[in-house]
Amino acid sequence: MAADLLVQEGPHAVTLDAVAHQAGVTKGGLQHHFRSKQALLGALCDQLFDVFDVFYAAALDSEPQAPGRHARAYLKTCFHTAQTAHERRTQRAIALLAFALPSCRERWSAKMRAALAQDGSDPDAADRLFLCRLAADGIWFDQLLDVYGTPPDRKGRLLSLLVQLTQGNAP
Repeated sequence: MAADLLVQEGPHAVTLDAVAHQAGVTKGGLQHHFRSKQALLGALCDQLFDVFDVFYAAALDSEPQAPGRHARAYLKTCFHTAQTAHERRTQRAIALLAFALPSCRERWSAKMRAALAQDGSDPDAADRLFLCRLAADGIWFDQLLDVYGTPPDRKGRLLSLLVQLTQGNAP
């Protein structure tokens, strides 16, 4: 309910009254679980990151133990996570929360910096993997807003090129 309000009307529309009304519960019932709008948005942030983590963990499990493994899992997660309308809504909600809530943005930043640490200490490899992550972020953004209208076959080719780069193979 809160994610729908967030995506449809923006962070300002996510009030305890509005969420309670949409959920069909009393404001007091909602406040039993979430004392404030900040607590509600924080819980929503947790829930949305958990969704991302499920996709990322599955992608990571499918990657062999080899250099660039974490970056490849990130690429595949970013390329995949906005396929259905529900997934796009979830990803849009994450983006909106990251823009609106400093605590959500800080959490996302900490998560990404920890992920970068998994790419190793070789500067050339780390730079190449970071560039791949930035490209994946661009694809993620494109999927959220349909900026370029990238067709699936082109996305597949771009993912293949980026995966090659994570393996140290220049296309």
